[in-house]
Amino acid sequence: MSKIIPVFYLPKEYYEEDMRVLAEGLVANNGQILKAALSWLEGKLVTHKAHKGKPVGTPMSATTIKNYLAGFYVLDIYKLDGQLYSETKPEKTRASISVQSQIEVIKPLETLAKKSSSIEVFNENLTQICSQYSQIVKTYSNDRFLLFEKYQLSENPELAKLQELLIQHCGYSYVGNPGVGYLDLFYRHKIQIDNYLNLLDFILKNYRDIAQKSLGLVPVAQIRDRIMTQGSDYTEEHFKKHLIQLQLTHRIELRTTKSQLARNMGIECIDIRGVNYGFIKLLEPAIAV
Repeated sequence: MSKIIPVFYLPKEYYEEDMRVLAEGLVANNGQILKAALSWLEGKLVTHKAHKGKPVGTPMSATTIKNYLAGFYVLDIYKLDGQLYSETKPEKTRASISVQSQIEVIKPLETLAKKSSSIEVFNENLTQICSQYSQIVKTYSNDRFLLFEKYQLSENPELAKLQELLIQHCGYSYVGNPGVGYLDLFYRHKIQIDNYLNLLDFILKNYRDIAQKSLGLVPVAQIRDRIMTQGSDYTEEHFKKHLIQLQLTHRIELRTTKSQLARNMGIECIDIRGVNYGFIKLLEPAIAV
């Protein structure tokens, strides 16, 4: 059976707060018809750029919000009793939802939307939910890996070339753009998450014993130096960026250390965004055996 990636829309990747508002709107109206969610969301989502004479901050139209909700539907974040694809234009198969359909939100999204967390944590968790529950994301990720392995596809191919390869080699009858563009963002976000979680795995593998004996504390420069001596192309900037991501997702704490105290203890401080850190603290349950 052939696969389809319809044309669908979501907020731009740098408007992550809009994704959270959409999730909250769906959860607040779980069990109601989609029209109720649309009414709830109107006025809560506003434009980020001036467009056609309308200033920044103009409430988004019902059509734009409905298109975004259709994007969530494509990702299997909620279910409806309506048709998924509209093929009124064969050259542009797009997501289609009825405002009279009843909403059924998946449990992980309901839990996520009710949590009070930073936008970075929300975005990570939403990506993980899509990686686990969205069939289109899982299928796409597998196909991207296949293309990367078998056909030397680059990490950031041109979308037109990607569409062509998916149709030629992965059994797709239609690959919509920008739909494929949004899936590519999820794919890359997942890789990004894997990167900093790989750093956590490295720290746990090499420093769990030390952390368990020192209230979870590990000298941060010691970790950096051990990684850098392994001949990898992993840079100190990568290291700092991933430490920040681990802190934002509440897996570690970065501990500031005064220069004189660091010298007395024989450790080096690392400057991250203008702040000197001497230690990381691994948070439970990370250091649990």
